[in-house]
Amino acid sequence: MVVTGILKSFERLVEEGEEGEEVEVEVQDEPQGEFDAVVTGEIEGIEVDLNYCSPRYALIPNVTIFPNIEQVLRDNNIEFEVEYKHINHVRFYARYRITDKRFAYVMNGTNDVIEPCITVQHSYNGLTVYKIVFGYFRLVCTNGMTIPVAEMKKFNLVIVGKHTETVLKSFGMLDEKLKFFAANAEDIKREISAQYERLASRWNDKPADRLKEVLEATGIAAIDTKKFNTINDIMSRIKAEADKEGFGYNGKVNDWLIYNGINQYLNDDNRNIYTPEKRMEIDSKVLEYMLYF
Repeated sequence: MVVTGILKSFERLVEEGEEGEEVEVEVQDEPQGEFDAVVTGEIEGIEVDLNYCSPRYALIPNVTIFPNIEQVLRDNNIEFEVEYKHINHVRFYARYRITDKRFAYVMNGTNDVIEPCITVQHSYNGLTVYKIVFGYFRLVCTNGMTIPVAEMKKFNLVIVGKHTETVLKSFGMLDEKLKFFAANAEDIKREISAQYERLASRWNDKPADRLKEVLEATGIAAIDTKKFNTINDIMSRIKAEADKEGFGYNGKVNDWLIYNGINQYLNDDNRNIYTPEKRMEIDSKVLEYMLYF
């Protein structure tokens, strides 16, 4: 059995901002005992085994996913920028940042901008299940945010699945969500931003104590060695934004800045080896906790 698909070269997607070269990906019979098939792909002229799997495994090539999402955005006349990443050519991630000013929100009294974004994950080795999330993105530090609170579910889009029909269905659901968002942008921004403004309204005289409390409550280990201290690292990120000239916080720290300091730390590749999906999971716990405690 040979099932042919296409693997886009994610290095070239990132470097050139283009579709990049097309590389053949296929599932072949290859008796391995429990695993009777193998997903292979040609990477830079070399054939590589990407995944050993059951012959029932349904290969969903990247070309079925990412170009279709971009087309849905273009069909809805929504301006966007996209960033692609991969792990060893088998786990793939994309972030579509919606740059239309009509959808952006500026935190009250500041120049702190948040924008909608669509994050997508997919894999050829089964370790990352296909998932598409319509969430939010903070412009100042290029971090990732979601809308995990229950009352926001009517605006948020989360689709998870590993079958072809789920993937194909997700494009239609995304199209519906974008049309709804475009027609109701002001109302949606007002309701979603209320959760962020809720954090912004809580000022902290002792931000390091609040930070320590949140880390403990959400299970994020605080390292304290001669070479590195987690609390000090995150506090330096928070203070940099609080003290940033013209940004609007005038040296004061609120829960919004603390939340984003933690988010930056979680998304710092020099400090964490978490996969993007794990980072999103932890971030959601942090936001949930800070909204209600």
